Amino acid sequence: MAKTWAFDDSLSLALHYMLIADSVITRFQDLRGISSISNGLGNIYDLMGDVEKARTYYSRSLSSDTMDQVPSYLALSDLYYNESLLDSARYYLALATGPSLNPYTSIDCFYLGYLIEKEAGDTEKALSLLEQYQAKKDSLYDQQKQVDIIDAEKRHDVVTVVQDNKKLVAEKQFLFALAVIICLLLIVGYQLRDRKRRLEINRQQQFLEEEKNRHEKQETEQEGRLRELTAEMERKAAAHEDTSEYKKEITVLRVEKLKQSSLFETMKERCRKVKPDIEQKLNEEEWRSLIRLIDSLFPNVSVFMKENTLGLTKTETKICYLSFLDLHLNEEAVLLGVSSDSANKFRSRTRRKLCPNQKGSDINGCILQKGW
Repeated sequence: MAKTWAFDDSLSLALHYMLIADSVITRFQDLRGISSISNGLGNIYDLMGDVEKARTYYSRSLSSDTMDQVPSYLALSDLYYNESLLDSARYYLALATGPSLNPYTSIDCFYLGYLIEKEAGDTEKALSLLEQYQAKKDSLYDQQKQVDIIDAEKRHDVVTVVQDNKKLVAEKQFLFALAVIICLLLIVGYQLRDRKRRLEINRQQQFLEEEKNRHEKQETEQEGRLRELTAEMERKAAAHEDTSEYKKEITVLRVEKLKQSSLFETMKERCRKVKPDIEQKLNEEEWRSLIRLIDSLFPNVSVFMKENTLGLTKTETKICYLSFLDLHLNEEAVLLGVSSDSANKFRSRTRRKLCPNQKGSDINGCILQKGW
């Protein structure tokens, strides 16, 4: 009765009967029925222009029945489309997948998708969806015609049935033999593939082991070279001789060690794989880890930063430490959790404090120079 009144545009009467149906079905705790009636109530409230109640009943329909959720997701998508919230409309339309009791629901999904993309201005995608909608609609119509044809062709005599059965037996025997052969081939193929996989794993393990040994050897060589350079620089300094070349080589070695650290790789990877609408700035623990790592590699810089004779703010101090990672402006903005414009302003203020009267100077170079 509610559907009849709804089709006749008597929405108040339709709502009256649908609410009665809802109270009856709720007492029986029939989840499938509750879901169906909730969907109907959502449709009526949608026609009445009460968007919030429509959304509430569609959500209730989805939570009551997990078997046939496509109509409610489609209705929610249509609701957001009517409000010109195209992103939300696309989101719920993407959820409206899978089989439905109503064969026309999946077809309606294509048509709503066409309307959304048409309003969004994506003409090519809109036309593609419209073509799919028409193809699905024609296919369903052809299927219905085919059912009628099949029903008309079900008149067979006994001889034909017997012959068909004999053919089926022969086909089954052939298919069984073919299935056995295919299974044997699959087993052999699986064994060959598994052997190849194990060889690949062994090769990767060997490669990782070699890389580990190479890194350990490189780190040992770097540590030895750093000790030699440090000792030689201290000797030169005691003799009041020029130590600039030693400082440069020591700095290069320490920067190389920083780049080889797992923390450096993790942060660079985070900047390379920026995910929209997800905050990726460093948390407090990550900042502490970065500062500890740089302080351990550049102890003189650590002393300079702690003394903070230039009055650097907390954000400006972070800019100083990030300068060791050799980041682009947009990468620095990601780790700070700010826009590129804000990151550029922070850089400019930090550069003015570190390198006054040196336009275009490098922040990291100034830090290393003052840290010595």
